Amino acid sequence: MLKKIKTNSYLSMWIYLSLGMFILSACGPERMDDCFTPTGPEVEIERDISPFHSIELYNNINLVIEPGILPRLRLKGGKNLLSSIKTDVNDSTLTLRNLASCNWVRDYRRELTVYVTAPVLRSIRYEGSGDLTMPEQLKFDSLNVNVLGGGGSFHLNINTERLGLFLHYGTVDFNIKGKAVITSVFANSYGPFYCNDLTSNIVYIRNSGTNDCYVSARHILEVEITSVGNIYYTGDPYQLKSNITGSGKLIKTD
Repeated sequence: MLKKIKTNSYLSMWIYLSLGMFILSACGPERMDDCFTPTGPEVEIERDISPFHSIELYNNINLVIEPGILPRLRLKGGKNLLSSIKTDVNDSTLTLRNLASCNWVRDYRRELTVYVTAPVLRSIRYEGSGDLTMPEQLKFDSLNVNVLGGGGSFHLNINTERLGLFLHYGTVDFNIKGKAVITSVFANSYGPFYCNDLTSNIVYIRNSGTNDCYVSARHILEVEITSVGNIYYTGDPYQLKSNITGSGKLIKTD
């Protein structure tokens, strides 16, 4: 019995030691203090930025896009972490990235949020875990949203001529409302598309994913289904084309 207790004690000590070494190695010697820095009180700061027409969003940053006629950027989060948030503009692209180490050991009740005013916005590239929100309807000539990976939630309210929503990989759920002349949807992964509150004259949609898509088409609807996900649609398009090679179905809901 005594031998068994000693063995368990050594095993527990080895586990805790290994865990500690893993945490330290994950942080890296150059940012060792960052792993043990508390988030600090929640504050809001503003940074100067140059004009931009594209956004790249990474890591665990929430992005809120607000209306306005001039570019503007505000950060909200733990005081000690805001200095690690990269907000650079190069070639008219605003890059938002959290450079802080050991984010996985922090208290996620204290979120990091960036608020931007984008008078002109053409594209968004997303590869993170934060949420993307438009609290008010925003008007753009055209907008493409590309998700390369991640698992946040998108809540967009938009008025545009051309809208492209492309989920290449990840579990992001798209919740889109507003109106568009032409909407293109590419679902190639696990996240759902709720675009039934987005009124579009023309919808082109391909569902190669495992989740369902919901769209609204007034005039033209062209559908391709290559996997198990369904496509639900509302409206009475006078031109309807479908190419279904997967087990998913095209279903009218009104």
